[in-house]
Amino acid sequence: MSTLRDLSLTLGEGLAPVSPQTDDGREVTGVHVSELVDPTPYLAGGELLLTTGMPLTGRSAQARAYAARLARHGIAGLGLGLGPVHDEMPASLVHACAEVGLPLFSVSAPTPFLAVARAYWNQLAQAGQAELNASLGAHRDLVRAAAQPDPVSAVVRTLASGVRGWAARLSPDGRVMDVWPRARRAAARQLRTEIGRLRAAGPHSSASFPLGEEDVVVQPLSGAGRLLGFLASASPRPTRQRDRQLVLAACALLTLKLDHRHQAVARTRVQQGCVLRLVLDGQVAAARSLSASLGLDTVPVRGRLFAVALPTSIVADDLLDLWEEGGALGPLWAIEDGSVLWALAAERAAGADLDFLRIIAQAEPEIRAVTGPGGLVESLAAQRGALMAELERCPAGQVAPAGMVRALAGAEHLLEALRTYGRADLVGTVAAYLRHRGNGERAAAALGVHRNTLRHRMSLAAKATGADLDDPDTASRLWLALRAAGLA
Repeated sequence: MSTLRDLSLTLGEGLAPVSPQTDDGREVTGVHVSELVDPTPYLAGGELLLTTGMPLTGRSAQARAYAARLARHGIAGLGLGLGPVHDEMPASLVHACAEVGLPLFSVSAPTPFLAVARAYWNQLAQAGQAELNASLGAHRDLVRAAAQPDPVSAVVRTLASGVRGWAARLSPDGRVMDVWPRARRAAARQLRTEIGRLRAAGPHSSASFPLGEEDVVVQPLSGAGRLLGFLASASPRPTRQRDRQLVLAACALLTLKLDHRHQAVARTRVQQGCVLRLVLDGQVAAARSLSASLGLDTVPVRGRLFAVALPTSIVADDLLDLWEEGGALGPLWAIEDGSVLWALAAERAAGADLDFLRIIAQAEPEIRAVTGPGGLVESLAAQRGALMAELERCPAGQVAPAGMVRALAGAEHLLEALRTYGRADLVGTVAAYLRHRGNGERAAAALGVHRNTLRHRMSLAAKATGADLDDPDTASRLWLALRAAGLA
């Protein structure tokens, strides 16, 4: 980029501003010489127009019309060559340019117009070289980042610096996985709606859109026919071409790294699946030996078995990705058997795993899951048949411990009645009442309401369900249903 100020500083007296008020910071798109009264048909706007002033006779009206015409066309500035026609700057032209805000410069003899043009092209060449060097430097920084121990996060940080804004890596469903600077996480979360549109448009769709005072670019990360996530970057408006190229380079590096990571995870899951098959066949000693020889995590002494019925909308690998990233407190051993995913987790982590599956069930109402009672890993093979039978009875959207499915069957209509009664506070009220074993004073205190308010809500709950919520059998079934739904 070259500006009027840059040219004036380079040429000195050869291109001197006529008045201190001259706006010489405007960008120049070219240098053009013309002696026409109206040269605008041959100009695109943004040029520095050079003239000897042959069409100017000194009349004020003519000078005003000439200056106004150039200003309306977006000419960056006017340079008058002194000597051949005018020995000094015509006062009428100075006043006319000042009225319309057109920067006026004097080109003193013996400066040829060609020297002004050469200075412009030299500055463009230098700016282009500087831009190229900066672009190459930014790309080198990305490559170095990709070689760091944590390459994905390093590439995101480097991209954010390169585009002078922020960058984020998002999961295929739009969750923020990495963001830099971290303070921009809230802005990155706003992209989830746009991610949903991109997924609907196709795996290779990208988008650019304004977000506040920044321009955001979102590109898919896909490898081996599988969507690995999205890369988003935000930069000050307008987005530079260099920034777009940097985003594409970062996408290529992240796709490569994520694809390598996915392949490594896939190999590990195949190995863990072999270990779990041995466990489910009752060959625990062989499973432990195989796990050790493959360098995997040690099979836990006590574990819990999960059976998850996968709907067609969920791929087992995607569920395991989410589970390991957001729900698992330890390693998972999993195998897919038809439409059922069997998973083994350490018994101490089972509570967190169960809560995670309940969260997934809220987003995917077709999913069904049951979990065994836990115990020594040697006992888990005997649980498989019972878990499968219970999974077949489990309704869609339910995640429950073993033995609870049948108990919940009689309470589902009670919970549904509370949910649909029209009072959003009934479910929480009943959960607090049952949690405190029917003690109204303690339940009211936990909810932060008066005991009369609690009594009124419980009467509405009894009316909605048509059941006596103080009956031990009813209360226990409803409590299990609330727990299974993650509401208590």
